[in-house]
Amino acid sequence: MKHREVIRNGSKSFSLASLFFSTKEKEASWKLYSWCRYCDDLIDDEEVLSQRKENLFELKDKTYSLIHQNSSNFYLSGMFDVIHDFKLPMNYPMDLLRGMEMDVEGKRFQSLEDLEEYCYCVAGTVGLMMCHILGIRDEEALDHAVALGKAMQLTNISRDIIEDKQRGRLYIPLMWLKENGISEEELFLTKNEETLLLFQERLLKRADELYSTGLQGLKFLSLRSSWTVLIAALIYSDIGRVIRNNPKRSLKKRAIVSTIRKLSLLCFSLVKMIPLILLNQRSNAVRSPQSVWSLHS
Repeated sequence: MKHREVIRNGSKSFSLASLFFSTKEKEASWKLYSWCRYCDDLIDDEEVLSQRKENLFELKDKTYSLIHQNSSNFYLSGMFDVIHDFKLPMNYPMDLLRGMEMDVEGKRFQSLEDLEEYCYCVAGTVGLMMCHILGIRDEEALDHAVALGKAMQLTNISRDIIEDKQRGRLYIPLMWLKENGISEEELFLTKNEETLLLFQERLLKRADELYSTGLQGLKFLSLRSSWTVLIAALIYSDIGRVIRNNPKRSLKKRAIVSTIRKLSLLCFSLVKMIPLILLNQRSNAVRSPQSVWSLHS
C-alpha cells in the first residue's frame, strides 16, 4: 500500500490536483489525505458502525500520541511524518477529530454558523494543515485556507443530502426548517421536495461566497502551489454546477464532474493563472485577488 494509491482510490479530483505540487509537497499531501481517509473509514465504514465511539476514542488517543512517538500503523506513521516535518499544531488534527465526534454523536446544527463550525473542523483544518505543508504561516492566508475548506465541505453536504439521510445525518440548519414550518421527519416527503432543493441552493450559494474568499488567499502561495489549489477548487466547485443543471436528479444520484470536464477545467486554470503571473512580474503592482480569482468571471 502506498499513500498515492489511497488518494487515487479515494478522490480522483484531489489526486489529479496534487500531481502539480512539488515532490515534497505532493508526498506530504498524500500522507495527510491517507490519514484523513483512515479516520473517516474508522468512523463511517458500514462494518464498524457499532464501534464508532470506541474507534474515535482510540483514534484521538493514538493521534495525540504522535507528538512524542511514531506508530507502526501505516496511516498514523505517515501523519507522524507530516506533523514533525512541517511542525503542525496538534490542535488542527484534533479539531478534525472533534468534527468527526459531532457525526458520531449525530449532532444537529441549529444555524448556518453552527454548520460552518463543523465544516471548519472536518475540512477547514485540512486547509490549515496544507498551508503548513506549503510553508505558509501568515494569519490572513490561514483564514483564506479555512474558507476554501469550508466551501468544499458545503459542496459535499449539498451533494450528499440523500446519502446522509440514509446514514441518519442531517446537515441542513434546523433554523431553516423552522422558518418553513417543516419538521426533520417531513423534510424528505415528496411534497416538500422544492423546499429541500431551495435549502440545497442556499448551501451552494454560501459555498460560492466561501470559494471566492478562499481563492483570494492564492496570492500567498508560490505560482506552482496556487495553480494546484486553483485546480482543486475549480473541479470541486464544479460539482455545484452539475447539481444546478439538474437539481432533482442530484437528489437521486450523486453529482460528479466527468473526466473530460476535469481536463477542460485544468486547461481553464492555466488561463486563470495569467493575471497572477503578470502581477508577480510587477512587484509594485496593486493586487486585486477578488477580480482575479472569481470562479465565475
